[in-house]
Amino acid sequence: MSILAKKLFRTIKTTRGQFLAVTAVVMLGITVYISMSTVSYNMIQSRDLFYREYNFADYYFQVIKAPEGVIRQIESVPGVIRATGRIQKDVPVLRENGERASARLTSYPLPMNTEVNRLHLLSGRLFEKYPETGEAEVLLDPQYAAANRLSPNDKVTIVAEGRQVSLTVVGAATAPEFVYPMKDAASLIPEPGNFGIFMVPHNQAQEILNLSGQVNQVVIKIAHGSDEKKIAERVKNILEPYGNLASYPRKQQLSDAVLSGEMDQLRIMARFLPSIFLGIAALIEFVMLGRMVKAQRSQIGTMKAIGYNNFQIMWHYSSYAVLVGALGALLGSLTGILLASFLSRVYAQFFNLPEVISGVSSLALLYGFILSLSVGAVAGLTASRGVLAIQPAESMQSGPPRGSGKIFLESWSRLWHRLDTTWKMCLRIIMRNRFRSAVTLLGVVFATGMMVVSFFFQDTVNVMINEYFSQKYDYFVRFTEPVKESELLDITRLDGVTRAEPVFEIPVKIHFAGRTQEELLIGLPGNTQMQRLKSQTGSDLRLPDRGLLISSSTARKLQVRVGDEVQVETLLPLGPTRRSNLKIMGVSQQFIGGMSYLTLAQTNLILQENQLISGAMLKLDPGKAHLVENKLNDMTGVSSLLSHKKEMESFAAQMDYMYYYIFVMVAFAVVLGFAIVYNASVISFAERKRELASLRVIGFTVQEVSGLLLKENLLQTLLGVALGLPFGRLLADYYIQAMMSSSDLYSTYTFKVVIYPLTYALSALGGIFFIMAAYRLAVRGVKTLDLVEVLKTRD
Repeated sequence: MSILAKKLFRTIKTTRGQFLAVTAVVMLGITVYISMSTVSYNMIQSRDLFYREYNFADYYFQVIKAPEGVIRQIESVPGVIRATGRIQKDVPVLRENGERASARLTSYPLPMNTEVNRLHLLSGRLFEKYPETGEAEVLLDPQYAAANRLSPNDKVTIVAEGRQVSLTVVGAATAPEFVYPMKDAASLIPEPGNFGIFMVPHNQAQEILNLSGQVNQVVIKIAHGSDEKKIAERVKNILEPYGNLASYPRKQQLSDAVLSGEMDQLRIMARFLPSIFLGIAALIEFVMLGRMVKAQRSQIGTMKAIGYNNFQIMWHYSSYAVLVGALGALLGSLTGILLASFLSRVYAQFFNLPEVISGVSSLALLYGFILSLSVGAVAGLTASRGVLAIQPAESMQSGPPRGSGKIFLESWSRLWHRLDTTWKMCLRIIMRNRFRSAVTLLGVVFATGMMVVSFFFQDTVNVMINEYFSQKYDYFVRFTEPVKESELLDITRLDGVTRAEPVFEIPVKIHFAGRTQEELLIGLPGNTQMQRLKSQTGSDLRLPDRGLLISSSTARKLQVRVGDEVQVETLLPLGPTRRSNLKIMGVSQQFIGGMSYLTLAQTNLILQENQLISGAMLKLDPGKAHLVENKLNDMTGVSSLLSHKKEMESFAAQMDYMYYYIFVMVAFAVVLGFAIVYNASVISFAERKRELASLRVIGFTVQEVSGLLLKENLLQTLLGVALGLPFGRLLADYYIQAMMSSSDLYSTYTFKVVIYPLTYALSALGGIFFIMAAYRLAVRGVKTLDLVEVLKTRD
């Protein structure tokens, strides 16, 4: 081992606390990078493989109903590789406990070897076209099957065309379009207990829904390089006579949008957090090595005198930072792989991918090492430039004393004279080490800001949940098809129903200036008391007699304002498509989904109908809610029954992972802050040993000397905590903007950065905690100062 290598390892041993602290910061940065990059890579590889092998559709077309023969006509369109016609419809499910669920009944032609959106069997067997029992067979999505404890040979009952139909469960399956089986974009989270995918043979679906020889959905595969928009227009023209309700590309398909959005979030995190950790680590290394070069001035002169050149000496000091990077990258890679394995298992619980690839991205590992070593090398070489100016002869003498002129605070005489001696000493030290003080301040700002960001997720989600669940109804009833408002009397007369308000939900397309957005139009009574409508400023909105209250997300995407006139095109699978012009009278603030509001009278006017409704909001006597629910579940005309209370409980049960995330983020922030403060304190203590020993000699106690260092520490770090709180708000804003611009999915959400005072308080307390912990550990040497040795004059 060379002399310089021995010296390097001796230095690491002497400064092992600082070395390990900086290594921990690098390790965390690489951990986040490796874990997020690996999970993203594995999920994308799994997704792409699944999509490719099972012919995931490139475009979807929904119609009222069309003859099966239209499929051949669509396949003749240049650029269309394959077209599959099928039936898809949401139907009520009657459960054994008397409660209702909802299922998306989806048909599959047999055999399906070359069909679009083929099934992947997870358990059990594939359904038969003509089962021996004569009873239709069904495959369930795995989450619904698990949540409802259903297994092969169990029976499930659905309501279709006004009659109960029994289906035999033969297994569980998934398909590319059902990787994330969520009902619609307005749903807050998946509810596998209340919504599932029911996959049945195409001929059985036709029989169940009285659609013999018909389809209501067409999915197509498009040749690579073809003009997707032109092909879609030609297919829409073919389907126009059959009531073309909706059409959208793969990227707007809900399951794919959710999965792609999640991958985008992982990529954002893989760039965002590591850059903070590695940037701070580089600054710490720069300060440490800069101080080391100054402290070892005579040793550097000796090395030059015995023949070592500038590059060898600079590389010797840079090697310290490179070793930090190497060890941090190694440990970070190991912990990153472990974290990636855990995250992959978590994602596997939410996404129905047949097989989540669990390999390690060698490219991510390579980039992690390159990034870590590069940061260390740049920081080391930059900090060791001071070696160039040191001459062997001059280095044998003490370096020139640091300038001791007045600091700018001394010009404020009234303030300055009121400070005691220790505060003046602290201020002078800070101002004469501006760069080191700035690095410490910056590190504390980032650490505190990260804690704010960690807690802000919970605050924002809480606000979204409170708004989402702020409606005043207990149950929301949807009917299988629109009915006359007078039929609501059968429900209002039920014992326990204290109030009922009719609702009419219409899927529509809103057109403005060449832009189009699909939306759910909701008709309410003009004096509604159960639906709270909020403006973008948070004030209550009144439903206008004429015109539309448009959702904030749709207003943003269509770029419309109050006073603009939009065209509304209805997409109901009943009756002809209607178009109507409506004036925007206000913008309704919604955090989740896109829903626009108008009066019931206007919804009927658009459809050229009278007093039609599609559902109702109910207020119940709490003591009789269960009885009312049972009676509603027995009504075949009821499509779904949504309990406000159960929906809240279901959501709360699925929020545990958010608390794990908060814990990990806070832990990372504490390590970052601790490393910054610890290194700054150690450097300050090492530089001032002689001064501190002198204070001990003239009568200062250990507590007084420690207090002097504490004051110096607090002046820098408490300012960092104070600045870190608003900085955390800026980081939260940046993260939300990056997330909303990364995926079409998040365009249907309106994320509002909300940070409670408690979050700021907890972040400040967390900052104070890591400041005090690092300070206590760094200044333990005050008690063991060897006054005689420290005060010896250097030759």
